[in-house]
This record gives sequence, structure tokens and C-alpha cells, in this order.
Amino acid sequence: MLKTRRLLTLAALAAVAIFAYYAASATPVISDQNYTYIAELEWYNTYDAGAEVALREKKPMMVYFWTIWCIYCEKYHKEVFSREDIRQILARDFVRVAIDMDVNKEDTRRFNVAAPPHVIFMTYDGEIITRVPGYMPADDFKRVLLKVKAEAGGAGE
Repeated sequence: MLKTRRLLTLAALAAVAIFAYYAASATPVISDQNYTYIAELEWYNTYDAGAEVALREKKPMMVYFWTIWCIYCEKYHKEVFSREDIRQILARDFVRVAIDMDVNKEDTRRFNVAAPPHVIFMTYDGEIITRVPGYMPADDFKRVLLKVKAEAGGAGE
């Protein structure tokens, strides 16, 4: 009995330690009423807000569907969007929209997104260029960014 209790106590302590480690090392995502901040970039919280800016600035749009509990979203934040070359392309050439699927169910339904992460690239007037369901490593994601930028045209050229 005592041995079982010790094992259960050790297992519980290990679970708490693992949770604390992952919580402390998670990339912070901060949102306010209008924006989400990921990888030191400002992202619109709704498709309509981003679409208005994309049309005005004639820039392609990247609509990123994510959740706080999504492990692969965290990988996007840490390994892809935070990479300096990718962050620069996103900042300069794209209007960014980050849809928290647990909060903005309207846009999630509008684009028929079932699971995070999911990225949709669009022209400045809202035509879908391509979708990236699931996670994509940084080098592959950069190639997609550059291809979309070339196809979309607009002021970001």
C-alpha cells in the first residue's frame, strides 16, 4: 500500500512538473479587442477587419486559424512565424489575420475550418489562392509565402 502511494505521488509530481515546464516555455499569445500579437506581429482578430485593410493596401491576406491548446499552432508561433526572414515577409507583404477558433466561431464556420492549425492565403479582394491545413515546417512555409506573394501581386510586390 505504501509503495503504491509513493508511486502515485511521484507520478502526480512528474505530471505537475511537465505541465509547469510546458506552460513556462509556451510562446505567449496576447489578444485585445481588435488584434492578436503573435511573433511580435500584429494580427487582426476578424476576417472582415483584415479584408478591409487588404483591399485598401492591395496586399494579399494570410488568415491563420489557431487555438491556445493546439500543439502545432505553438510550433508555428515558435518555429515559423518567429523566424526573422518569415516575420519580415509577413510584416512587409501580407495583411495578417489570426482567428482564435475557440473565440471567433463565425469566421471559423465561414471558411469551413474544422481543426487548427489552418492557413488560408487570399488575394487582396478575397479570392482564395491556397490553403495549408495542418503544420508546415519553416522552409516549406517560406516557399509558399513567396509563391503566394508572386501570384497575388498588388502593392506588396
